[in-house]
Amino acid sequence: MKKYRRSFWAASCVNSMIIPWIVAFVFSYLSVKDRIDISRVLSFYGLIFGGIPTLVILTYFFVSEFYVVLSDDALILKNAICPFWKKKVYYNDMVKVKIIYYGGGPSIPFMKIATTKAQRSGRYYLDRVRLKDFPEIIDVLREKGIEVYVNGMECFR
Repeated sequence: MKKYRRSFWAASCVNSMIIPWIVAFVFSYLSVKDRIDISRVLSFYGLIFGGIPTLVILTYFFVSEFYVVLSDDALILKNAICPFWKKKVYYNDMVKVKIIYYGGGPSIPFMKIATTKAQRSGRYYLDRVRLKDFPEIIDVLREKGIEVYVNGMECFR
């Protein structure tokens, strides 16, 4: 069993969203703390301008935190924050695997798995997998006889 996982602080969500959001929140609080009443900030306007965007960012953060575990008989996609949220697919049930990476700054590679069962294949965003580990994952899946379609990682074809 081999895990392809990087640290929490190396994830692109942390560097591009969570840390800037915390810094912006602290600076905005420090800039307005003496001018307005805090009870107004924590009321309806605080919910609209602070709470809802925070919920959106946290939802995006929880959804994109998957990493890959390759065992002898199955591919396991596991969420790093909620370890009970995982997808286990046996190699003999897989027909095709798509790994797509659009590149650029905020883009995160994702994986779609087509199985023999009539299942809906979801997107599993692999923010916890290093980009340099993808060639090894692709090679292992191809050795198991699975068709792997790669888009956006031309150097891995």
